[in-house]
Amino acid sequence: MTEYVPSPSQWVADQVALYEGSGGTEGTTLRDTGLPVIIVTNRGWKTGAVRKTPLMRVADGRNYILVASQGGAP
Repeated sequence: MTEYVPSPSQWVADQVALYEGSGGTEGTTLRDTGLPVIIVTNRGWKTGAVRKTPLMRVADGRNYILVASQGGAP
């Protein structure tokens, strides 16, 4: 399989669709937190499926850190 497989998590699939559908002008923050995100694309080793995940982008000096925490959800 080499095609994009949307996340089973609806809010993740919606955010990726909004971001990509707008050319990156919308869906640039994590839900309602105002925290910036980037969309990370990877390919499954076994399936070859393409997956896309919005991750928080946090500045650390001149570097960026990617955070996968569901916006701090428990």
